[in-house]
Amino acid sequence: MQEFHYKVHWRARGQRQGFHAATTQGSGMEFVGHAPLSGYGDPRRIDIRASLASPTGDWLVRLHRTRAALPVCVLLDLSASMGFAGVRRKLDVVESFVAAAGFSARRTGDAFGLIAADDAIREQVWLPVTHARSAVQTALTRLEGVAPSGGSAGLLEALHWLPRTRSLVFLVSDFHFPLDMLSSLLDGLAHHEVVPIVVWDGAEAERLPNFGLIELADPETGRHRTVLMRAGLRRRWIERVAQRRADLCKCFATHRARPFFVDGAFEADALTRYFLGDDEHAR
Repeated sequence: MQEFHYKVHWRARGQRQGFHAATTQGSGMEFVGHAPLSGYGDPRRIDIRASLASPTGDWLVRLHRTRAALPVCVLLDLSASMGFAGVRRKLDVVESFVAAAGFSARRTGDAFGLIAADDAIREQVWLPVTHARSAVQTALTRLEGVAPSGGSAGLLEALHWLPRTRSLVFLVSDFHFPLDMLSSLLDGLAHHEVVPIVVWDGAEAERLPNFGLIELADPETGRHRTVLMRAGLRRRWIERVAQRRADLCKCFATHRARPFFVDGAFEADALTRYFLGDDEHAR
């Protein structure tokens, strides 16, 4: 199973010990400062050298910050367009990502949860955040046989299903819904750290033929039509896709979110590089 490494840019507030820098003080490794023994009565932490140098003559103890676990959630768009199958099925990419996210969270010591929506919450897919070792398999089992349908309005409702504790949220979608809805969704996610996972497929643009009849289907409406693809039409199509990508990136940047584009199979190592600051998949 694939694994990626991630980090957040804030201090976790959870009480469960974990990997991430936390706000609480205790038996951690991050030195914060000194305090009088009278106020922090743990003689095991007395700093002899600092105490001897103290102008007040107090016994001083060393203070450290702990490391804590945090919730990791996948917020998944199951609207009709996510049922697209071109070079590969988008749902296959989604399942690979969910498996890697759940496995990586467990390996890091974090809780993992899954929320999915189309026009409404898909309650049969919902997995509340949990530290259970079976979380990954449970999530994958609930995704088996799922059929994307309808629109994406349920993602806004899903905001109320997220943990109240600040979390790392992977927003997984092809983002074919309107930009004003995306802006509202990102506003609602402002409390959390959001990583948009943009699932696209080469067959939606770059792999179109230069010439020939192709059948186009609008998965959101179910309408089909046959189009004679020509070089000029293909060029304009690709330009529109590039413009959509630029518009999405602009919207994400406005909300301080950096997208991760998956244009083929999901690669965990690429997502690790994303968290290390490599922008290759964020352009």
